[in-house]
Amino acid sequence: MKDQKIKLWMGIGVATILSSSGAMAGEGGESGHDEMMKSSHYDGGEGGEMGEAFLYFPADNGGGEGGEGGESGSPQVSAVRSDGVYIAMIEMMQGHMMAARDLIRSGDVADGRPHLTHPWVEIYPALEDGLRARGQSELGKALETLSATAGRTNQWSDVEADFEKAWRATEKAMAAASGDDAQAPATVARVVLSLTKQAVLEYDGSVEDGAFVAIHEYQDGRGFVLAAEEYLARHKARLQASNKEAWRHAMTAFDELKQVWPAFDAPEKPVVAVPNAYAAQARLELALSPYLYQ
Repeated sequence: MKDQKIKLWMGIGVATILSSSGAMAGEGGESGHDEMMKSSHYDGGEGGEMGEAFLYFPADNGGGEGGEGGESGSPQVSAVRSDGVYIAMIEMMQGHMMAARDLIRSGDVADGRPHLTHPWVEIYPALEDGLRARGQSELGKALETLSATAGRTNQWSDVEADFEKAWRATEKAMAAASGDDAQAPATVARVVLSLTKQAVLEYDGSVEDGAFVAIHEYQDGRGFVLAAEEYLARHKARLQASNKEAWRHAMTAFDELKQVWPAFDAPEKPVVAVPNAYAAQARLELALSPYLYQ
């Protein structure tokens, strides 16, 4: 059964790579690919940043994990019951904050301000119950304050204190997921895949007809990838001990994926085609798959 699951997972990943590569063959194929992928992109509405990126986590039907996704293909996942979902959401918050910090520090204050509000506005509503279940009340207050500070931020020093307070609150909240499942290689892999899939979805939303049309989504994507990179590095010893070869392949795949976002400031034009970005994330999925079924 274990081998069958791995083969199925790898088959899905290979199919993703092949379909993405096929989309590169001509301009005509890309429009259909864009329509399909953008239809599953979260819109930041009710429930926060929940969507395709969370399909890596087992569905929750209300009484525990397991089963299929919810209606319309949307995963029914819970930050209350799943440490992985809970951690992934906090990591997404940190990704937004990384984008804000780097942009504001570099002088791109107007671009950086909105990213200060996203953790509170877009993610917190979906995470609130998970925080409450773990006794974490500080994060919401810190994020609300950070969001309010965004509008009057003209330089990094205007927001630095509130930013650091909010960052410490995210770290404290993440530490509250301290069970064995939170540290398991499978959970780490799922969190990384969730972050990187959301990053590619953001990248997809930032590009149209080979040009950038939504720079803030490009910036979100880079923030999520950097958050995933830091999270992965924190668990290096555990993953290497579990499967050294898988770790090596994952690092190679991750380095390739990072090339999609050379900096927080978007280049004049995309350096990686959208289908190639999906293919790179699929290769990372294949590289991490040995951790998922141990």
